[in-house]
Amino acid sequence: MKEKLLNKKIIYIASVIVIILGIIVTCIWKTNVTLLDTNHTRIDIYIGKDHNKEEIEQIAKDTLGTKKIIFQEIETFNDSIAIHVKQANTEQIEALKSNIAQKYEIEDTENLIKITNIGNVRIRDMIEPYIVPIIIATIIISIYIGIRYFKLGIVKQVLILLLRLLVSEALLLSIIEITRIPVGTYTILLAILVYIVVIIFTIIGYENQLNIAKDKKKQK
Repeated sequence: MKEKLLNKKIIYIASVIVIILGIIVTCIWKTNVTLLDTNHTRIDIYIGKDHNKEEIEQIAKDTLGTKKIIFQEIETFNDSIAIHVKQANTEQIEALKSNIAQKYEIEDTENLIKITNIGNVRIRDMIEPYIVPIIIATIIISIYIGIRYFKLGIVKQVLILLLRLLVSEALLLSIIEITRIPVGTYTILLAILVYIVVIIFTIIGYENQLNIAKDKKKQK
């Protein structure tokens, strides 16, 4: 019993330390976001014929000279591709156009490339669509727990659930900040997954407590 309590204390202390470190890192450095969610240049290339994606990627890497490049197919007919790059000057873009035109024997290069400057996507804008649904889901689950586990203590069980959700999400975000993993759409999906896992884990624990309480009552 004492060993179990000690392990819990260690976990709690470690979690608090990680969260504090996460806050410090966030205050000192900006949150690292994915290329698609920060200021960058999108280069749409309309080849007008079948192409080899790997060849286009290699041409882009050689011409633009950067490792931060994301490629996307933008047409189902395999004739267009989008390149996302942190920045590209006029000379690099012209060289890219020339190299692709030469590779695929394209004479009309006027509409070969389209440049779009993409602005920052605020983290607040990423999470905003999920705030209300999560709040509603949490309220419904809290009511269910209050009714289902009434004998275990409504206030205590609901508070435990809310505290676990808060700490687990804070811990996840702190780890992401400390490790400087880029924040993007996947981060929200990961946070939702953690949310679901914590709720399932908590309910399983409550069920076990309820069964133990019922067994003790039968024994009496």
